[in-house]
Amino acid sequence: MNINIKWLLVGCFLALSVLMACNKNGDTGAPPIIEKITLLDSTLKDSSFTKALPGTLLLVTGQNLNGMLKVSFNDQAAYFNPAYSTSRHLIITIPSNTPTEITNPQVSNKIKFITSHGQLEYSFIIQVPPPSIATISNENALAGDSVIINGSSLFLIEKLLLPGNRQITDFTTNPAGTRIGFVMPAIGDDTGRITIIAKWGSTMSDGPMNDHQSGDLISNLTNDGESGELPVFNWAWWGAVRSNDPAQFPGTRGSYLQSIFGGLGANDPAWWTANRAGNFTDVKMFGPEVPNMEASKYALKFEINTKEVWTAGVLILRFNDKYCYRYMPWQAAVNKQFDTRNQWQTVTVPLSQFKLTDNGIEGTGASALIMADVLKPDGSVAFGYHFITEADPVDVFNAAFDNFRIVKIK
Repeated sequence: MNINIKWLLVGCFLALSVLMACNKNGDTGAPPIIEKITLLDSTLKDSSFTKALPGTLLLVTGQNLNGMLKVSFNDQAAYFNPAYSTSRHLIITIPSNTPTEITNPQVSNKIKFITSHGQLEYSFIIQVPPPSIATISNENALAGDSVIINGSSLFLIEKLLLPGNRQITDFTTNPAGTRIGFVMPAIGDDTGRITIIAKWGSTMSDGPMNDHQSGDLISNLTNDGESGELPVFNWAWWGAVRSNDPAQFPGTRGSYLQSIFGGLGANDPAWWTANRAGNFTDVKMFGPEVPNMEASKYALKFEINTKEVWTAGVLILRFNDKYCYRYMPWQAAVNKQFDTRNQWQTVTVPLSQFKLTDNGIEGTGASALIMADVLKPDGSVAFGYHFITEADPVDVFNAAFDNFRIVKIK
C-alpha cells in the first residue's frame, strides 16, 4: 500500500512538472489560434492586414503557435526558423514563388498552419505587384503605328489611358507580364502621360506621349513656315543633314537630323567632320527654381531611327560643354548590333547619368547632381551631340534623330 502511494505521488509530481513546463512554453495541447498578421517593423505592428506581396516579412501573432511543423501560402511551403518562434509569435517570409491569381486563378488565398497539436487555415491574399513601365517603344508614334510598352507585372490590365483621356481596351499582353502592345489612335495635338490601369494597381509613364512641339523641346528641327508640327527649331545650321523626307525615315512629323558617314578608323575624334554632329543654339527653358533641383528628376529624351546596324563608336551627348553621356546602345544589344529597323524609337537618359570628363575621356568623371550642373546660369540649355570612334572602326553609320527634349520624370 505504501509502495503504491509512493509511486502515485511520483507520478503526480512528474505530471505536474510536465504541465508546468508546458504552461511555461505555452504548450497547452490546444489547436493554434491566429489573432493578427502584421509587418515585422515595430512601428507598424498595430497595422493588421490580410494581403501582402510575395517576399514580405510577416509577424504572426496568436496562441498555441509552438510546435509549428509547416506553414504554406496558397499551398506553397514557407521556411521559418523555429528558434524565432514562440507560442505567441511566428516570423515568416512569404515565398517569392507563391502562386497568385495570375499563375493560378483557383488559388485558395489561405495560409495553412500545421502544428504538432492541431492546424488551421487563415484567409490571406497574396497580391500581384502593381504594374510598372520601363520603356515605351515610341512616345511620339503616329496614328496607326504599333506601340510596345515594356515593364513588369503587366497582368490583368483593364485599360490604358492616353492623352485626352482616350481609353484603349484593345491591346495584347504576353504571359510573362512584361509587354503590352497596342495601335496608336489619332490623338491630335493632345499631350500627356500614358496610364496603365490594372486590377492590382496603376502606373504612369515617366514622360508624356505626343510631346513633339511643347515647351519641353530643345528642338524638333522644324522651322518657321514648315508643315508637320509647330516649329521648335534652335538648330545651329551645321553638323548633320536636316531633312523632312518621309521616304528615308518614315513615321515622323516635320524635319529630323540625319547623320550618315562611313569609313572611320579606330580612335577617330574628329566629330566636326562628315555629318557626325548635331549642334543646337542655346535655349532658355527653365526658371530660377529648377537649377537647384536634383538632376535625377529630369531626363533627356529623343527619338532615334537607324537605317543601318550600329556596331561600334560612341555618340557623345553633351550639356553645357561639360557634362556628357556616352550613348552606345549596341553594347547591350543582341550580338552587339543595335538596329531599330528603320522605325523610330524613344531614348531616355536621366540627367544624373551625364558625367564630367576624366583623364581626357568625356562622360567618365563625376555625375551631375543638380540641374545647375547641366544648365547655364540663366537656366538656358546648351546641348549637342557628336560621334567618335574608339578601339573599333566604323564602316557605316546611318541614323536619324528627332524631338530632343528635357522632361521631368519624377
